[in-house]
Amino acid sequence: MRIALLSDTHVSARAPECVANWYAARRAVERLRPDVTVHLGDVTLDGQSDPDELAFASALATKWPTRLRFVPGNHDVGDGSGEAPLDDTLRERFLRFFGPDRWNFVADHWQMLGINAQLLGSGTAEEEEQWRWLESPAIAGVGAVSTVLFLHRPLVRAVTNDPKRTGRYVSQAAARRLLDGPLRRTLRLVVSGHTHQYLDVVQAGVRHLWMPSSAFILPDRLQSRVGDKVVGIGVLGLDAGGARFDLFCPDGMLWHDASQLEACERLSPVPD
Repeated sequence: MRIALLSDTHVSARAPECVANWYAARRAVERLRPDVTVHLGDVTLDGQSDPDELAFASALATKWPTRLRFVPGNHDVGDGSGEAPLDDTLRERFLRFFGPDRWNFVADHWQMLGINAQLLGSGTAEEEEQWRWLESPAIAGVGAVSTVLFLHRPLVRAVTNDPKRTGRYVSQAAARRLLDGPLRRTLRLVVSGHTHQYLDVVQAGVRHLWMPSSAFILPDRLQSRVGDKVVGIGVLGLDAGGARFDLFCPDGMLWHDASQLEACERLSPVPD
């Protein structure tokens, strides 16, 4: 199974630079010919405030060369994550345009799980429903040898000197429940976006892979550096022997600086 990974595309009719990088990613995926593409969230520049951006991004996605699976990001459905109230109408709008915000499938001895990170720590009925689904025998008890979890926010603080928790990571309680709960027996890999940085680390036997944005980087004066500030897409290869990852910066994908993009001036706060 070969999975293309795409994150933080931030497409919008008012952000032509991000759209051009989307097309560069699409051309690369056409050449690489993976089995499926997983989008790790923040499909839109500011879909939480402008519903037209969800429709715009959905129209772009209909021409993607593989099947697309989505998980939502904070710029699609709001911050949530216990840091701000979640608006049910924003989540419902995302579901209408991009399909379920949680999903699973099994291939080549691996179970793939996608979840809505913005629900984690929200204390809502929707969060509890997602926990019941994750911890049900149909998911936690599946016969796959290994599990990979896809979500927008990272689970663990990747380096001990990273000062951030709020805004960057899943809440500590939710992270521990995911890492130490019923998935513990098979969880091998966690793939996330959100930070606009690339990082690949192993903690307590679980590999944590941060995908960079395909749209732009955030300069150090706006965001603390933990990983590599690059733009790109990835290809994850999964088989009985394990997981292999390759990072690509496709031809035509430019390294935009968010502080230099006119469309990003309206974003508050700057995405972390």
